Amino acid sequence: MTTASVPRVLTIAGSDVSGGAGLEADLKMFDEYGAFGAAVVTCIVTFDPEADFVHVVSFLETEEIVRQLESTMRIHEFSALKSGMLGSVDSALELARRLRVQRELAEPLPYVFDPVLVCKGSGTMVDLTDLFVENLVPLATVITPNLEEAATLTGMEPLTSVEDMIKAARRLHAMGAENVVIKGGARLAGEDAVDVLLEGDSERISVLTSRKTHNKLVNGAGCSFASSIAAGLATGLTVAEAVRTAKEKVAHAIAASLPNAIGVDSLFHPAARVRPHPDVAVSVEVR
Repeated sequence: MTTASVPRVLTIAGSDVSGGAGLEADLKMFDEYGAFGAAVVTCIVTFDPEADFVHVVSFLETEEIVRQLESTMRIHEFSALKSGMLGSVDSALELARRLRVQRELAEPLPYVFDPVLVCKGSGTMVDLTDLFVENLVPLATVITPNLEEAATLTGMEPLTSVEDMIKAARRLHAMGAENVVIKGGARLAGEDAVDVLLEGDSERISVLTSRKTHNKLVNGAGCSFASSIAAGLATGLTVAEAVRTAKEKVAHAIAASLPNAIGVDSLFHPAARVRPHPDVAVSVEVR
């Protein structure tokens, strides 16, 4: 691979000072694919050590986010783009506007939309549901909600089964998302971590399963799944290949997660490369 051919991936997300989630997680995952990563910061997440490490989220002004977008998109030609926590209505609308403009001027960038509506342990951060549905879902090459986010976006009751996940994936595809990944992960009952992929070209459903290696909460698993898919697409993988590869990398990273003072483990991103877990194996059932 020549220097000129190195894929470049942009993340638009919050900065998580714990290092396991947000844009820190995204950039680490891009590195695992040999991709060059750049970031636009939407907010800064800190933890109050005097109050049981509760989340404290400080959002940047929309003007600051716009300046970052303008700068980085003039500096690099990106191969893919991923967004996570956007933080405000204005910021989300500005991202949607720029994606639409980019699609009118050039070949559309693969866009992985991780619709962050909740944050582990702290509940809803900001209600962007209607805005997401109307403006960003239809622009998504791949949308990657977790169970709660998928239920909120589709107006469904809580998702508690693979059948519920498949139904939600079909609804999100009907709402305009090209491909849909519902991240069940370890939140479904049972011994397995389960995710569902709907491929939009064929509407084929794949159920991806791996054995749970522990039951601890792990910060950054969802962020890293989405950024791994984006990096996979940037390096030329198909959607199905990118999702399966992301599942494998994140499963190893969860198995090797690092304890910390906040009580929610930190994902260890290079685990598939430097500390693979012998019990991690991904199976795919096509339905």
